Amino acid sequence: MKNITLILFLVLGFAVGCSSDEDNKSGVNSSIVIDGITFKPNKAVYSYQPASFESQKRVRFVISNEGMEEFLYIDISFPATQKSLTGEYSFGIGTADELLAMAEFYAPDKRYYISGYSLKITDNGDSNFNFEFVSPEVYDINNKKVNFKGTLSGKIVME
Repeated sequence: MKNITLILFLVLGFAVGCSSDEDNKSGVNSSIVIDGITFKPNKAVYSYQPASFESQKRVRFVISNEGMEEFLYIDISFPATQKSLTGEYSFGIGTADELLAMAEFYAPDKRYYISGYSLKITDNGDSNFNFEFVSPEVYDINNKKVNFKGTLSGKIVME
């Protein structure tokens, strides 16, 4: 009986210990490719930030591949009366009662500003989100337009 128990523990230990360090630990699926960089995040968090006005709320999403030193920052602002984060957020300047977004991507020695028409966010509950960039335009630090495609979806942990 001791041998069977020992074998079970060894098999269980082997099965648990065989995961790869490259596994996606964030629970976020990304099909984003920006300027030839395929973004595969392994960490995703969000937090509420101080807002500019009492009638407004702000949230920052930080989705990253820390090993590759790649970071996607998405900041959104919305009316304080809004109950979920679902909405179509416009890039650019607006007022406290509008849905606004700002997004940037950092990679080693590179920085990209993401703009375009809008960013659609669907809050599926339980910290699960979908991000869809509508007609995105992306520029590097030299203001050169670069290629961008893809979406994000999955679990993002609140900090």
